Amino acid sequence: MRVILLSLLNAVAVYAAVVLAADGAWLFLAALILGTLFINWVYLWPRTTALRWTTPGLIFLVAFMVVPILYTFYVSLTNWATGNVLSKPQVIEILESRVYTDPDAPGELFDLYVFRDDVSEIRFLLVADDGRLLFGEPRNRTSNPLEPGSETVEDLGVVDTDGDGIPEEVGGYRRLNTAEVFQLATTVAFDELIVDIEQGEVQVLGLSEGRVVLASQQFVYDAAADAMVDVVNDRTCPVGDTDATVGNFVCGAGEVLTPGWVAVIGVSNYADIISNQAIRDPFVGVFIWNLVFAAGSVILTFAMGLGLALTMQHERFRGRTMFRSIYILPYAVPAFLSILIWQGLLNTQFGQVNNLLSGAGLGPVPWLTDPTWAKVAVLLVNLWLGFPYMFLICSGALQAIPAELQDAARVDGAGGFNVFRNITFPLLMVALAPLLIGSFAFNFNNFVMIYFLTVGGPPILDAAVPVGATDILITFTYDLAIAGGRGNQFGLGAAITVFIFFIVVIISSFGFRFTRRLEDIYGGL
Repeated sequence: MRVILLSLLNAVAVYAAVVLAADGAWLFLAALILGTLFINWVYLWPRTTALRWTTPGLIFLVAFMVVPILYTFYVSLTNWATGNVLSKPQVIEILESRVYTDPDAPGELFDLYVFRDDVSEIRFLLVADDGRLLFGEPRNRTSNPLEPGSETVEDLGVVDTDGDGIPEEVGGYRRLNTAEVFQLATTVAFDELIVDIEQGEVQVLGLSEGRVVLASQQFVYDAAADAMVDVVNDRTCPVGDTDATVGNFVCGAGEVLTPGWVAVIGVSNYADIISNQAIRDPFVGVFIWNLVFAAGSVILTFAMGLGLALTMQHERFRGRTMFRSIYILPYAVPAFLSILIWQGLLNTQFGQVNNLLSGAGLGPVPWLTDPTWAKVAVLLVNLWLGFPYMFLICSGALQAIPAELQDAARVDGAGGFNVFRNITFPLLMVALAPLLIGSFAFNFNNFVMIYFLTVGGPPILDAAVPVGATDILITFTYDLAIAGGRGNQFGLGAAITVFIFFIVVIISSFGFRFTRRLEDIYGGL
């Protein structure tokens, strides 16, 4: 079975290697070869038995953690954005396919006839004054040019029963009469159609006439100079030498040819975040609020969950099963549904929360339109969503604490608060500190909570970039890199994502160090 599975894996790897080599994806090809060799070595070499149990986990770790992190870091070093998403060979091919047509050239006039087949595809027959016939497929003016056919009208098969030189049928396409052409014109804009021929292109002037406009290739790539030559305007367009143009050909006085390609620009995106005041100032403000939001969410949910767990643990508490079911309900409902419901409840004009406040004699609260109240609303809704989880883990951890320790403390004269402060809470923190760190990391990147409740708003109107009062770093990155109306800026977004990654790693490392200290102090209890 092992040999069969390895054989299948190797067969798939060989096929994938051929595809990657054909596409020029050398980095992925190298990773594929190394990974396949490693798997074969682990499962065929007799001395690597222990590795066979950990290799699947290592593969998933590399595939779903290491590779995305490294790829995000690579993207942050590039100019990947709207207009620069292709490879350089693809850009060269696109630019060289562009043709130039002189709109002022008179051109040769052709008579135009419309043909259609059984599936409603149309073709145009062009008849010159000297009797020459051209047959082609029309396209829209804004679409890419079609490759002219090499076959002549005679090769396609012509049916001319009346002998007037105008075929009634060409290659399975039937000529439409005048009434049918006028009927077709109600659904097809003839003046927006073009027919590509070897001499250039035919612009349709009406329902019965077309004009040939000579077309020529405008750009030719000079590989030796690594530049694009504009043969129409007699100029050379080299690769740009600035961070903004390094992935584009630049002609003359700053005219940038589009599209461009993805190119490595180093740490320019990081420098832009640090040195560009328009990005740096909102980034710092968002970062501070992000820390407050994540820490506040953990503290509030943990306090409420622990309080409920302690209350229900009391020996005189009745109805534990019913209350536990009630407290878990917010955790059982999908978060995005709860958030959307709360968005309606907190509506300033029509929300039920303000209706209740008005009934109590309190004015309406601008929950989602005032910056301060919007932050309060975010914390309150996140408290509603997060306390059931804290309640569950605190209930389980409290049951794991030996009752003998608490009884011994009470015998020694300690009150309820001292028992909780000196025994219960420290032992709880030993068990729950890693979970609290995980909760902090989750809330630090809680995109769904912010985006569905406030969409990061209310917006800060005097900011130079799109940012809102409740934006956290992940939503700020989304606004800045994707939803800001300036196109997709994946490189800049990836750079901010790398910042977020290191921030979470640093905060988590300090948290785990604190956890180890608790284990050293209270682990022997």
